[in-house]
Amino acid sequence: MIREVLVIGTLIYILIIAVQWIDRPSLLLQSLLICGALALATALYWFRDEIRISRWEALALWSVILLFVVYGLVKLGGLL
Repeated sequence: MIREVLVIGTLIYILIIAVQWIDRPSLLLQSLLICGALALATALYWFRDEIRISRWEALALWSVILLFVVYGLVKLGGLL
């Protein structure tokens, strides 16, 4: 039951993101990235292989941390 509710919640969020994108077409890239991240997170939870989920969660966590550091360095360097 929890997996089905998670999928429904993800679809609702994707619908909200689509409405925001229609309202502001400049958010296309951000909308696609967020929808992809939501779909990936839902898919990872849907498939219950604990070892693969742990590896993917660690990969996602370190990717987010790395992107945050890169963003900070770019912002500090004045490129953004």
